[in-house]
Amino acid sequence: MTFLHLWAAAAGVAAIGLPLLIHWLTRPRPLRLPLSTIRFVHEAIHQRRARHRLRDALILLARALAVLLLGLAFARPLLGSRPLVGAGDEGSAARVVILDASQSMAARERGIERFERARSAAANYLAYRGDLRANLIVAAVRPRAVFEQPASNFAALRDELAQVKVLPQRLDIQAAIRSAAEMLSAGPAQTRRELVIISDFQRSNWAAVDFSPLPQDTLIQLETVATDPQPPNIGILRVGAAGRTERGKDARLEVEVGNYSGTLRQVSVEVAMPQTTVRLEGPCPPNASATLSAEVALGETGWQTGEARLLNVEDALAADDTRPLVLEVRPALTAALITRQRADVRPSSSYYVECALSPYLPRSGRPLTQRVVRIDPAHLDREALAPADLIVLDHPGKLSPEAVNLLVALVQRGRPLLYVAAEPVDATNLRLLSDAAGNALQMPVEFMPPPAGQPRQGLFLAEYRRAARPFAAWGDELPALIGQLRFAGGLASRTLERGLTDDVLATYSDRSACLAVSACGAGWLAVLNADLEHSNLPGSSLFVPLLAELSERLLGESRAAGAAASGEPLIAYLPAEVGPVAGLTAKPARGDATECGELVEENAGVLWRWNAVGPPDVYLVSRETPVFAIAAATPAEESDLRSLSPDVLQSRLAGGRKVHFQSAGGAEETRDDRWVWLGVGCVCCLLVEIVLLKVFKT
Repeated sequence: MTFLHLWAAAAGVAAIGLPLLIHWLTRPRPLRLPLSTIRFVHEAIHQRRARHRLRDALILLARALAVLLLGLAFARPLLGSRPLVGAGDEGSAARVVILDASQSMAARERGIERFERARSAAANYLAYRGDLRANLIVAAVRPRAVFEQPASNFAALRDELAQVKVLPQRLDIQAAIRSAAEMLSAGPAQTRRELVIISDFQRSNWAAVDFSPLPQDTLIQLETVATDPQPPNIGILRVGAAGRTERGKDARLEVEVGNYSGTLRQVSVEVAMPQTTVRLEGPCPPNASATLSAEVALGETGWQTGEARLLNVEDALAADDTRPLVLEVRPALTAALITRQRADVRPSSSYYVECALSPYLPRSGRPLTQRVVRIDPAHLDREALAPADLIVLDHPGKLSPEAVNLLVALVQRGRPLLYVAAEPVDATNLRLLSDAAGNALQMPVEFMPPPAGQPRQGLFLAEYRRAARPFAAWGDELPALIGQLRFAGGLASRTLERGLTDDVLATYSDRSACLAVSACGAGWLAVLNADLEHSNLPGSSLFVPLLAELSERLLGESRAAGAAASGEPLIAYLPAEVGPVAGLTAKPARGDATECGELVEENAGVLWRWNAVGPPDVYLVSRETPVFAIAAATPAEESDLRSLSPDVLQSRLAGGRKVHFQSAGGAEETRDDRWVWLGVGCVCCLLVEIVLLKVFKT
C-alpha cells in the first residue's frame, strides 16, 4: 500500500496521542469529604470506579481510532503498487508512449473496441505539460514514430493519435522497444525517462519480449486494454488445397478454423470461387483448431481466386471471419528425369523411376499423357527444365558447376528436386549442391562413399517415421510391407550437427540414412539413398505409391505459394515459365492500391520484391492474364486473443527491471476511493463515542 499524501498519514499517527493527552488531563481528581462513616462510601466508589474505567477505555479507543482514520483519509491510501508513470507527474521527463495497433486490438469487448480504450489511455499521457517532452510510437509489424525524438508539440501528437487506425498485422513489440530505447538514450542524463506501453499483451506477440535495450533507469509502465475473462473468438487460420492441384483431378480443399473459447463450437464455412461455391461444416473443440475439408472439382488451368467466410458467427474479432484464397490449377505433372542411362536399357534404375512417376491411369477414356521427360546431363539448361514441375536425378554422373548452380537456383525458387543416390559420384554431387546452396540448405546428414572393403549388402529399414509422408498413407499395413524390403549398395552417411534430425525420414540397419528431405529456399531437396538395381524395392507393391507420395509431398510443400502476411516483407521468385520482366504488372484483385512492390529481373529469374505486403486481398502479377498470385491475409496468431499474465510480464520477462502493470481506464479511480470509506469509518467512531456516553449516562 502507498499513500498519495504520506505526511497526512504521519500526522494521523502522531495525532493518536492527542486523545491520550486529553484523557490524562481530564482524569478525575480525588476529593476529601467529611463523613462519619465511610464503609458504604468505599463500596460505592469502587463500583463507580470500575464502571468509569470501562467507559474511559472504550471512549479513548473510539477517539484514537477516529483520529487515525481521519489522518489516513487525508493521506489517500492507494492499494497495490503505485504507478511508476502518472499522467500528471511533475518534473522534467522524456516520455515515449507505444500504442499497439495490431489486428487483435480491433476486438470488441462489452461493445467497445480495444483500440478505442487504448486511444483514450494514450491521450492522458500526451496531455500538455511544460516540463515534459513526449513522443508516440504506433506499433505493428514495423514501429512508426511521430517524431524522431521526444518533443513538446503535444498538438501534433494528439492529432496523430486521433487518426491512427488498427492495422491488419501482427505486433513486433521488440522492434518498438528498440526504437523507444534509441529515443530515451539520446536525452539528457538528468531527465527522468518514462516508457508507457498500451496493448492487449497478446501471448503470441509478448512471449519473448526483452526490455534490456532500454536505459537502466527507465520507468516502464504497462497498461492493458484487455478484459478478464477473454472474449470468445473464432477465426479462419488457413485456407488452401492439400498438395498439388491439377486440371481434371478433384482437389482437397482445406480450411483451418481456430476456436478460442471455452466451449465446443459447430462452425460453418463458405468458400466462394469463380466457378464453384463449397460449404464446409464441422465441430471445433474449445481452445483448439480444426481442419475442415471437401473435394472440389476445379476448372481450367491457371490462377483461381476466392474467399472463405465464416457463417452465422458472432465473436469478438470480425476481421478474421474472412480470408482470401489463391489456387493454381496446373496441367498434368511433368517430371524431368536427368540421367545418363539410356531409355532402351531395361531394367535400369532410371527405368524403374520413370515407370513409378508415370503410372496414372486415364479417366473416362481419356488418353494417358506423357509425364516424364528424360534429359541428358550434358544438355542441361534452363530451357530444358522450364516445363518441369519436378526434377529427378538418377545416375547423372559428375555434374558440371553450371548444372549445379542451375539446379540450386531452381530449387531455391520453389522447384522440388529428388535425388536417387547410388554411386560414389552422387556423394560428390550432393556436396556440391550443398555448398552452392550455402545456408539455404541445412542437410541433416552428409552422404559419403562406403568404406573400401565394406560392401553394403542385406540392409533393411530399421527406423522410419510412420506419421510423416510418404509413409503415413499405409497406416497399420506399413510394418508388414517394410519388413519385406532388402537393400544393397548406396552411400554411407554421417549426422551433421547443423541439420534437423526430423528431416531423416528413414534409416537403414547400419544407421545410414535411407530417405532425407530438407528445405532449400522456397523448394525442397529429397535424397533417396538406394541402388534400385540391386534392391527389391522396385519389385514391391510399395515402390510406386511411395514415390508418388514423396513427389506429392515435395510438390505440395514447394508449390504452396499464394499466402503472405500483411505488413511483412515479400521475396518471391516467379515461375520460370513466366519469362522476362518486360510487360509484367502487379496489382490487387480488388481496390486501387498503387504500390505493390517491384518486379526485378535477376540471373535466377524474375523476383517480386515488396517491403511490406498490403492489406488483406489477392495480389496478381499479370501479362494480359495472371501468371502469379498471392493471397495477403492477417497473421493467424492474431485470432488468439488470450493475454499474457501480468505476473510473467513483471517477473520473468522484466529482466530485473521494475515494471508496473495496470488496467487502462478507470483503474486509478478504483484504487483511490479508499479515503471515502476511511472518512465514513471516522464518523462511525464518533457516533460510537456518543452511544457509549449515552449508555453509561455520563
